[in-house]
Parts: sequence; C-alpha cells; structure tokens
Amino acid sequence: MLLSEPIHEDGVARLETETQIQVLPEASSEALARAIPGADAVIVRLVPVTAEVIAAGQRLRVIGRHGAGLDNVDLPAATARRIPVVYVPQANSISVAEHAIGMMVALSKHLLDLDQAVRTGQWQRRQVIVGMELEGKTLGVIGLGAIGRLVAEKCRAAFHMRVLGYDPYVTALPAGVERADTLAAVLKEADIITVHVPLAAETRGLIGRHQLAMCKPTACVVNTSRGEVVDTLALAEALRAGRLGGAAVDVFSVEPPPSDHPLFRLPKMCCWFCGASGPATSAIPKCSRSDRAPTTGA
Repeated sequence: MLLSEPIHEDGVARLETETQIQVLPEASSEALARAIPGADAVIVRLVPVTAEVIAAGQRLRVIGRHGAGLDNVDLPAATARRIPVVYVPQANSISVAEHAIGMMVALSKHLLDLDQAVRTGQWQRRQVIVGMELEGKTLGVIGLGAIGRLVAEKCRAAFHMRVLGYDPYVTALPAGVERADTLAAVLKEADIITVHVPLAAETRGLIGRHQLAMCKPTACVVNTSRGEVVDTLALAEALRAGRLGGAAVDVFSVEPPPSDHPLFRLPKMCCWFCGASGPATSAIPKCSRSDRAPTTGA
C-alpha cells in the first residue's frame, strides 16, 4: 500500500497489521505515478490522483482518500477501471467544525494582532485593538452537510448566535437554524460567514467579487471548504479596501501557496494549514478501517 503523504502513526500501525506500507518521498502526482505500478492500494490526502496515475497502477485494487471530499481523485478514470474509491466523509467533521469556530474567535477577538503586539512590546495597542462579541451575532452557514451542521449547532449552543443556513440540497435543517432561500440573503445579513461546501462545478468561485460586495463592511468570512470556492484575489481586494471586517482560510487554490500570496500581507487575515483541523486521534480507527476494508474484506 502506498501513502502519498504521512498519516497519523496509529493509522499506519493498524494498516501494517494487514499489508506493507510505503510512504512516498515527495507528495506529488509525478512521484505517485512512478511508484504506483507495484501497488495494490493507495491512500492520498491532497495529492491529485489523475487519470495518468490510475492508468499507471496496473495492480491497483482500491484508492483511499484520507479526508473529506473526492475532488482530487479522477472518479471517471477510477470507474472505468472498476477501482473502488473509499473515504470516510464524517471522520474529521468535529475537528474541522471546531477549527472553523476557532477561526471565528481568532478573528472576532483579533487574537493574532494581540499575540504580535505582546511579543513585540507594543503594550499600548491594548487600547486600540477592540474585539467583537460573538454572543447574539448572526452566523451565515453556507453548506449544511456534516461540518456545517455541527458549526451551526455549536455556535447556537455556545454563543447563542442566530444562524442562517443556505443549502439548496438539504431539506431538513438543524433545530433553530433559519433557512435562507438564496446565497445573497445570507451574505447581506450575516456578521460571520462560514463556508462548508464540496468543490464542484457549481461551487467553484461561489464567493467572488460580486458576492463579497453584498456583505456588511464589518462581516468576517471563514473558508475551510476548498480554496477554489472563494475567489482569494477578490477576498484580498475587499480586505484591502476595508469592505470586510476580516477573513480566515485554511485552504488555497494552489497548495502549498506561494510565499508572496496576496492574502499573506493583509491585516485582519488568518491563514492556517488545513491539517490543523484534523482528523483528531479519535477519527483514526474509522479512517484506517475504511482504507483497509477493500483489500482485506473487513
């Protein structure tokens, strides 16, 4: 079994009871294509499994995706070869939901600014850095799958926030969540907007210049879905012009992002690794069972 990137040691230990493990020396499609001819199975995190990679895997019996979403796997190519693609979409839902809420707190309380002010001896800045309370604010949740629902429920319980939810594919909303019939309705009313949609043709560029112009000038945008869902250039432009109160992302259209990425030079901006959100150790048994099942019959 090939691992395109390292995974938690507990997961590796479970898999090693069933098969031999090889971790690629570099996380890339090219390295995967070179190593895959001798593999029966592969587990990937962010590395694209292209049609070329799948064609090179003559012995390949299963593809495992370590994480939520399958947008980095060429599903038609796998289907043509009758290779099953497995994943556990809810394994890291709690971790990602907590991570998104942590971003909201970091933005609303200016935690990064406060940290830097203390580290650099700018004690006087305590008089000018003014945070915002989440209590009673309006949260806009775009996408009400497992993660979006958890964020909505936790924010209602912890901060007594009013929650507006937009998801045209979900019929039953969590208790206390108000349905928004349009994306615009969420953007215009929310104090914090958090995005939890899969990457697909209809969600690519879902939040762009036009949509950001609808937001309150004090609103904060959090994106933990996929980098291509939010137009980062438009986001940087809105922040630079003072048309947003802040933003936080842990995903980028190109990963790793270049060191001169436009978001990195902006205040009121949090940029983190998506790996910081999980999965937590509690999710490892579910992930490893899913990844080994097609090769062991478990």
